Amino acid sequence: MVILHYLSIFLVCIGALTMAIAIRISLKMNKTIVSEFRGKWSLVTRFMFFFLVGYCAFIAVKLTGVDHFLGLITSLVFLCGALFVLLIINLSRETIDQLDRNRTVIASVNENLRATTLDLEEKIEERIQTEEELRQSKTIIENIFNSSIPICITSINYEIIRANDAYYALFDGPHADGGKIFCYDSRPGSTCHTEDCPIKQIVAGKDQVVGDYLKTDESGKKNYFIITAKPFRNAENELIGIVESFQNITLRKIAEDSLAMEKERLAITLQSIGDGVITTDLNGDIQLLNRVAEDLTGWSYNEAVGQPLEEVFHIVDYATRKRRENPVSEVIASGQTVNIIPGTVLIARDGWERFIADSAAPIFNSNGKILGVVLVFRDISEKRKMESEITKLDKLKSIGLLAGGIAHDFNNLLAAILGNISLARITAGSGSAVDERLIKAEKAVMKAKGLTQQLLTFAKGGAPVKKIISIEKLLRESVIFALRGSNTEYQFKIKPNLRYIEADGGQISQAVNNLIINADQAMPTGGTITIAAENCTLRPHNIVSLPPGDYVKVAIRDKGVGIDEKHLPLIFDPYFTTKEAGSGLGLATVYSIVNRHGGAIKVSSRKNIGTTFTMYLPASAQQTAAANHAHKAIHKGSGNILVMDDDQDVREVAGMMLTELGYAVAFAGDGQEAVRLYQEAMRDRHPFDYVILDLTVPGGMGGEETIKELRKIDPEVKAIVSSGYSSSPIMADFREYGFTAVAVKPYNIDELGRILHEISKRAGG
Repeated sequence: MVILHYLSIFLVCIGALTMAIAIRISLKMNKTIVSEFRGKWSLVTRFMFFFLVGYCAFIAVKLTGVDHFLGLITSLVFLCGALFVLLIINLSRETIDQLDRNRTVIASVNENLRATTLDLEEKIEERIQTEEELRQSKTIIENIFNSSIPICITSINYEIIRANDAYYALFDGPHADGGKIFCYDSRPGSTCHTEDCPIKQIVAGKDQVVGDYLKTDESGKKNYFIITAKPFRNAENELIGIVESFQNITLRKIAEDSLAMEKERLAITLQSIGDGVITTDLNGDIQLLNRVAEDLTGWSYNEAVGQPLEEVFHIVDYATRKRRENPVSEVIASGQTVNIIPGTVLIARDGWERFIADSAAPIFNSNGKILGVVLVFRDISEKRKMESEITKLDKLKSIGLLAGGIAHDFNNLLAAILGNISLARITAGSGSAVDERLIKAEKAVMKAKGLTQQLLTFAKGGAPVKKIISIEKLLRESVIFALRGSNTEYQFKIKPNLRYIEADGGQISQAVNNLIINADQAMPTGGTITIAAENCTLRPHNIVSLPPGDYVKVAIRDKGVGIDEKHLPLIFDPYFTTKEAGSGLGLATVYSIVNRHGGAIKVSSRKNIGTTFTMYLPASAQQTAAANHAHKAIHKGSGNILVMDDDQDVREVAGMMLTELGYAVAFAGDGQEAVRLYQEAMRDRHPFDYVILDLTVPGGMGGEETIKELRKIDPEVKAIVSSGYSSSPIMADFREYGFTAVAVKPYNIDELGRILHEISKRAGG
C-alpha cells in the first residue's frame, strides 16, 4: 500500500512537472497566437494553471495524509479535465476550420502567386530580351560611334559631352587637367558665335543642319568635311544637345574641283570655237548649247535647255522649203555620225536664214551606251556666197577668154581707124563738109570702143582704169542719157556731201546704164525710177561681206513686175534672162564691174511690187575730181619717140599722129627689138625721150617684160603703156610697174598729144 501511495505521489509529481512545462510553452506561444485564438488560448493556459494547482493540492494531501478534500479535489480535477478536453476539442475544431479557410486562402494566394510568378517570369524574360537588345543596340551604337567617321555629342551649352577617337584624332581632345572642352575651342570656324551655328539652328527647331568645314593640317594639306548635325535628346525626349558627324569629302572635293575645271575648260572651249554646238538627251531635248548656237538659232541658253531640238533647230531644204528631218533620231538609231544634207537652211527665231553645214554624233558613256547626241554646225552662208561668186567668175572667165581675144584685135583695128580719122580731120580742116562726116565717123568709132569695153568687162583685162570721179554727176548724166525717149520718169534722192569715188567712169556709167535700162523694161506701161545715193560706213561682218570702211551706197528702185524669188540667186549669172529678147549679159556686166571696183551689189524684189538694186562702191579719201580733158586742143611737142606694137597698122597710124604732133618716130615690132633700138640710141647719144609700149604681144616680149629691161638700161625712161586688152592689172596701176602714163586703145591724136604734154609738163620740159 505504501508503494502505491508513493507511486501515485510520484506520478502526480511528474504530471505537475509536465503541466508546468506546458504552461511555460503556452505562455511563450501566446505572443505568436493570432488574435482570434488568443482569448481561448489564454483560457486553456488558466485551465492548465488550475490543473497544476490541483496536482500540487493532490500531492500535498497525499503527503500530509489529510484526505478530507481529496474526493472534492479529484472531482474538480475531473470536471476541469472534461471542460479542458471540451475546450481543446472546440479549439481544435475552430483551428481545423481556420486551417480549411486558410487552405482556401492559401490556394487562392498560391494561384495569385503562380500568376504573379508567371507574369514576373514574362517580365523578367522581356527585361532580359530588352536588356539584350539594349546591349546589342549599345554595341551597335558603340561600333558606330567608334567608327572611322569623326562623331561628337555637344551640349546646348557648347560643351563636348562625348566624342570618338576619330574625332579626337582630327580635332583637339580633352584637357590634361580633365577640364571641359568646348566646340568653338576644339574646332573654331566661321559659324561660331553666329546665328549659323548648328546648335543655335537645332535649338531654333531645325531637324537637321548640314554644313561644310575646311581643316588645314600642319603640312598645309587641306581636308574638306561635310558636317551633319541632328538633335540629341534624353530619355524624356528633352533636347540636351546635338550629334555631329564629320564626313571627309576631300577626294570628292578634289574630283568635283577637277570636274568643275574640266567643265569650265569645256565651257570655254565651247564658247571659243566658231561652230555652234547643241547636245540633246535620248528624247531629243536640248541639254546644252554654246554662244555661237545661241547667235545662230536666236535662242538663249536658258530658253533653249529642255526644249525639243525641232523647236530650236529649225532646218529646211533651201530648194523645196520643206522641213528637214531631225538628225538626232537617225544618230540614235544608227549609233553613228550623221552629216547634214547639203543645201540645208537654218531658220533662226527672228526669221533670219543661214546656210549651215553640220554633223550629229552619238554621246557614249563608259559602258558604250548612247546617252544623247551632240550637234555641231556652222554658218556657211559666206562660203556659199563665195562659191556662188566663184561660179559666176568662172562663167565670166569663159566669156572673158573669148571677149579678150576679140577686144584685143578689135581695138587694134579701131586704133588704126580712129588714128586715121584724126589725121584726116586735120587734113580736111575744121568746119569743112568732110570734117563733119569725119566727126560722125569718129563718134561711131567711139561707140564701137564702148562696145569693146563691155566685152572687156568679162575679160581679165577688164580691170578698171580708175580716176577720182563724182558719182553724183555720173549718176545724173547716165540716167538722163539712158532714159532719153522713154515714157518712164525718174527722181533723184541724193544726200548732200556725197563722197567721190575712185573708179573707171566708163565702166560705172555702163553699170548704171544697164540697171536703168533693166528698171525701164520692168515698167512697160511707164512709172518712176528712184535713184538714191548716200554715204555709209560698213562695220565688220556686214550684210554684203565687204571690208569695213567708207562707201557710197547707190540704190536704183523701180515699181515694176518684180523678180520671182526662185530667180533671184541666178540673175547675175551670164546668159540668164527671163526676157524673150534678152542676152543675159546686162546684170552679169553690172556684177563684174562692181566686183572689180572692190564693191558689192545686192538685190531685193517682190513680185508685182518692184525691185531695188543696191551698189556699195568704196569712197575715195581724195575729194577732188580728176580734171576733165574733153577739150579738143592739140598739144604739139618735140623729141624722139619709140613705138613698140605688134600690129603694123597701129604702128603706122601712131607714127603719123606723132609726126603730126612734131615728134621723130622709130618703130619696133616686139620688146626685144625695142630694147635693142633703145640701147643703140643710148650708145649713139640720141636717146629716146618717150617710149610707147604695147602691153600684149602674142608670141613675143610684151610691155611688162620690156619696161623691166629698159629700166635696167635707163632708170629714168619715160614709158607709156598702151593696150586695148590685157590680163594684167598694169593698165590700172601702171606706175607700180615703172610706166609713166597709160594710153587706152583706141586713142586719137588729141589724147596722144595730151598724154605727152602732161609727161613733159611733170618733167619740167
